[in-house]
Amino acid sequence: MKESEIRPKKLFEKYLNLSKKDAESFDISNFETVNCVSCESALVKLKYKKDGFKYCICESCGTLFCNPRPSLKTLNSFYKNSSSAKFWFEEFLPKVEESRREKIFKKKAIQLFELIDEKKVNISNICDVGAGSGIFIEEMKKIRNDISYFAIEPGEVSSKIISNKGIPVLQKSVEHSKEWFNRFDFVVSLEVLEHVNKPIDFVKSINNLLKKEGYCLITTLGYEGFDILTLGEDSNSISPPHHLNFLSVRGFELLFKRAGFSEVHVMTPGVLDVDIVLNSDKNTEFLRILKLRGDSVIKEFQEFLIKSKLSSHVWILAKK
Repeated sequence: MKESEIRPKKLFEKYLNLSKKDAESFDISNFETVNCVSCESALVKLKYKKDGFKYCICESCGTLFCNPRPSLKTLNSFYKNSSSAKFWFEEFLPKVEESRREKIFKKKAIQLFELIDEKKVNISNICDVGAGSGIFIEEMKKIRNDISYFAIEPGEVSSKIISNKGIPVLQKSVEHSKEWFNRFDFVVSLEVLEHVNKPIDFVKSINNLLKKEGYCLITTLGYEGFDILTLGEDSNSISPPHHLNFLSVRGFELLFKRAGFSEVHVMTPGVLDVDIVLNSDKNTEFLRILKLRGDSVIKEFQEFLIKSKLSSHVWILAKK
């Protein structure tokens, strides 16, 4: 898979420009100062400034996070009314939906059930948190149609689309989903954690949805990936106010343990780190040599990143 297949350059650049304008319009005087979102340490220092936002690094666990940050109320308003959010949902996603279905969701559905089989987890139902328009559920159903699927999706338009597909949906944020607590064998949430105001509340709510000894799989962005470490503040992933949380491998382990999970496994199966860096304006001797080595070496290097937990695309498999 190439970055251009899921993020066409011109379309993605327009989205990033809108995000930059949105970020610069925020009133930072109302932002909240927080401790580390992973371990709650107060030992943090400024790492990056971008579009009026500051990102701090935790000196205890290595997590990168926006600090100070917009309140939950401000973020909710942003995702409802901002130009970049509207562009993402109304123009960007519809144009890449089928490509993302084939390149991302279909593959992830296969990998998910491989993990479930590997862990010998017996499941009768799955809930997708932040389900969007329900594409991932559709792909999971193609593999396992003998289990029940549910969705939690706060967006009004998205939740209606899911409901029209015959999938039971709760139109709320997961932090306000008490009526579905202790209900599921398995919970998934794709690319949501990096957006939330309080990661600990989000992960605790995922835990609450699960039955005893249930599992969750969370996918998100991590700080210790090759592309983010190489590009730094120039990384498109560091995109305020959309992406606020970039946990370290240790940060993920600490956060999920704090949220009450008994087992936490962190993996980095991402495949785009090298492609993202080579597509950037970054120009170092290492990258020049890497390009000269050709596609086979580039592929082997990405495989090394995956095995070494050095990709920025992170999967957390956790057991209640």
